[in-house]
Amino acid sequence: MTVTIDLDETESVHLTSTAIEDRPPARLAVTIDGRVTVTDALLAEFEGATLDPVRVTVTVGDAEPIAIDLTGPASLRLENVDVGVATPDGEAIADEVDAFESVARDGSESVDPRPDVIAFTVEGSIRDVPPATVEAIADGDPTLESITFAVDETVRGDGGSDSDVIFELSLFGYGIVVRRDGRIVVGTTGSGAGIDLP
Repeated sequence: MTVTIDLDETESVHLTSTAIEDRPPARLAVTIDGRVTVTDALLAEFEGATLDPVRVTVTVGDAEPIAIDLTGPASLRLENVDVGVATPDGEAIADEVDAFESVARDGSESVDPRPDVIAFTVEGSIRDVPPATVEAIADGDPTLESITFAVDETVRGDGGSDSDVIFELSLFGYGIVVRRDGRIVVGTTGSGAGIDLP
């Protein structure tokens, strides 16, 4: 099974900046900043699963989207992942309060009042990119369009060790581990320093 996150159409992910730069002869450097809305329901959906990035799609101007297969020969290698609690703007807080009051009045369902938005920065590179892809990206201003993950499927690694953990945290009682090859493992407990929200 695969899950594709279309970054322009997914409300739970908001990118604030994306930088994709060619590093000849066959590498792309990638830096992504943004915010992601995480809920108990979302984490529960992937509890016990491993999400392996298998494809990224970028666009350059009005040209057709360019898909980069990460299962070979190209591979993803993360260098840094950083997350923190995002500070919502006034309008977002007002919307949350309105939603909470509305549900509280009609009693239709429970609302979790905990903050659920985290800011993230991801830095890494895509290695062994086909020359035609590097050339197409080098000629324009590429943006990240989508990321596709294989869920619970084994994908060829990029030479890094499976135990090479880049980032680990505990969030809403779930342990989330990000490995150097881009795999995200969601478990029920986390041993890393948490930003577990009350």
